[in-house]
Amino acid sequence: MPHETRSRFGIRTFALVSLWLVSSGAWGFVQDRSPKADQESWQVIHIADQRVGHQHSRERVEVRDKSKIVVSVSESHFAIKRFGQQLKISTSLRIEETEAGNLLRFSFEMKNPPIQNTLTEGVVNGDQLELTSTLAGRVDKRRVAWESDAKSPAYPDRWLREHPLKPGESKSFKIYLPEFAKISQATFTADEKRPVKLLDGKEVSLLRVKVAFSAIPENNSRQFVDDAWQTKLTETDMLGLVARAYDVPQDVALQAIAGAELDLAVNTLVRVDPPILDAHHKKKIVYRVSMKAESPESFFVVGGTQTIQRLIQKDSKDHAIELTVITKSIPPVASRPVKADDKFVTASRYLQSRDPAVVEHAERAAGGETDPSRIAIRMEKYVRDKLTKKNFSTAMASAAEVAQRLEGDCTEHAVLLAAMLRAKKVPSRIATGLVYVDSLNAFGGHMWTEAFLAGEWIPLDATLGRGGIGPAHLKMADSALDEDAPLPVSTFLPAYQALGKLKIEVLKAE
Repeated sequence: MPHETRSRFGIRTFALVSLWLVSSGAWGFVQDRSPKADQESWQVIHIADQRVGHQHSRERVEVRDKSKIVVSVSESHFAIKRFGQQLKISTSLRIEETEAGNLLRFSFEMKNPPIQNTLTEGVVNGDQLELTSTLAGRVDKRRVAWESDAKSPAYPDRWLREHPLKPGESKSFKIYLPEFAKISQATFTADEKRPVKLLDGKEVSLLRVKVAFSAIPENNSRQFVDDAWQTKLTETDMLGLVARAYDVPQDVALQAIAGAELDLAVNTLVRVDPPILDAHHKKKIVYRVSMKAESPESFFVVGGTQTIQRLIQKDSKDHAIELTVITKSIPPVASRPVKADDKFVTASRYLQSRDPAVVEHAERAAGGETDPSRIAIRMEKYVRDKLTKKNFSTAMASAAEVAQRLEGDCTEHAVLLAAMLRAKKVPSRIATGLVYVDSLNAFGGHMWTEAFLAGEWIPLDATLGRGGIGPAHLKMADSALDEDAPLPVSTFLPAYQALGKLKIEVLKAE
């Protein structure tokens, strides 16, 4: 098929998928002016100038019962390293919609061996979106309210190719993002023309289009289109680096991936000099956190263990805050229980607290204890001791999978502990942010667990198993991981955008 006839739908997902590489969208436009059968495109994905994957997109129009149905399919393949171990992820997103952009059905599948594939399918039925999720061999069905004015995620492609934006113009669409299980406002703003170097080294003048999603405000993406509104390049900021998707012929996209040499986990560590001695046993640490282009304040949670004070920089262009983090001890035994929202105790797709293996681990860990504080302490140590194989090749496994395999990194420790707590009726949620790694003298992305004890959210870290945490955890987000929550990776969005840009110094440690 000629390279000039192709679909740009798939370019949207590469930035969303790259989030899994960290926890581990950018949009594109179909070049033709009207839908045709079997349009396709190929993109090669680079991060920090290294090839890490490719993407293939197809679009066709089918006639069913005398009505035209637009079918779009996007497939992505990535390979990188995390702390020396190879991480591979493949995704497939299939959309069916009317020519007017009304979503009919979708399926989104993610493969991250060695864990089982995850599959989410949706069908719009009147004012309901019927969802079927398959994860760890378990099938869950549910219905959520559907907003009639929401469009398919592929619809903006067709609208914009029929109504190209001029510099200074913008257009917004309400669309459904299957990857995040959210309806979002997507805004496209045409900026100005500028010289852009493509993969083959040629420099061309292209119009820059900024893309923003209300559901994922941390996302910062740009597209570069030519006079015929053909997308030649898409960029997304991540971890202080830039991920780029270049429009290329098929043979170029399918060349061997070299991204296994790119270690995103190591490359994005935030070094601290001088080192923080005995950081996890301090009672309080006051940090100076700074960024050059924006304030770091919005990236950190206020409350619980953390307070923030803005700093005025007289002789510096940096934006800085004073972040104070304290230790929050686990409440004493027999503390009065306080009821939490049901979403923190109910089983969900990723926290399968009724799974037989999860329940068995919960019973063994609790050992007959009934006090929530004692249960929390015992479970934190139990998960630390059981997950002896530190596997960084998994982006995000569910609690049921972890209960079977008993391996993984911080995300697997966090979800298993959260599910085990719920199995014993202790409310739980997961938290994400940064943790200080003593051996590296640096902060890196991390996930841990919080238990609701005596009316407060108390942090626990099953990766460390110290009986709670100290002030060397910097919290950036949390989630109940309930059925209405987006993919767990969305909790990594603040870290995803901040890592690679942050500078952290210690002002005082007690």
